[in-house]
Amino acid sequence: MAMVFAILEEEKRRLLSLKARYERQLSELPKGSLSRKKRWNREYLYLAYRESDKVKFEYVGPVDSDAAQEVKAKVRQRKVLEEKLSQVEDNLADVERGLRGKR
Repeated sequence: MAMVFAILEEEKRRLLSLKARYERQLSELPKGSLSRKKRWNREYLYLAYRESDKVKFEYVGPVDSDAAQEVKAKVRQRKVLEEKLSQVEDNLADVERGLRGKR
């Protein structure tokens, strides 16, 4: 039984380091979601995010610009990392539940 607990401890360390890495990567990516607004017959992209209790809109550029494509990719990457982080947190809870058993 001690071997099982050793494996769970190792898995916990791995998950904690993975969680820290994902959180570090998420801190470098923009928060919020993308919003399209039509102005003067052209579409522009804005990054919408919450700051305190207000929603802020940050201008990115025309929808077809390179800056807009870059921000779209970063927002997509953030969503993927958030899903992975959620899975890691669920797995970590399962491992910690297993470690609470009798030794």
